[in-house]
Amino acid sequence: MTERARAVGDELIAVHARLREQLATVRAQVDAQLNDPTTALPQLLSTDLKTHCLTFCDALHEHHRGEDRLGFPLLEEHFPELRPALEKLREEHVVVARIYHDLDEALRQDNPQRVRADLNRLTAELERHFDYEEEQLVTALNKLSNPQPKP
Repeated sequence: MTERARAVGDELIAVHARLREQLATVRAQVDAQLNDPTTALPQLLSTDLKTHCLTFCDALHEHHRGEDRLGFPLLEEHFPELRPALEKLREEHVVVARIYHDLDEALRQDNPQRVRADLNRLTAELERHFDYEEEQLVTALNKLSNPQPKP
């Protein structure tokens, strides 16, 4: 096993940690704004907060697209026994995308309570998803000797 190959599995954990941290920051910002008694209109979310939330969701979406297009096919090729886990992860990506769509709609409607609820749903789903993905894939990723698809 090469250090580069080990880095692939370790990088997945690091990416998930960064996404978890960003999501926690967004949730804290929403809660702070909604609970701030000095905010003139606590029912409206700030433009900066909306932008931060959408930026996070875009990063998450790109992460999942990369897994679906590149990472999962590579793993299926080298570890066919992972197909059931990879299918489950793909299905979870669809669920997360639906929540992202709901969150985007809540942001566009400037509905802070719904934004908070959607962020809570997203957090719960992502925690399960990231934990399962790490449990199922990190060892296989770390076993890859050359993390490139076969020609």
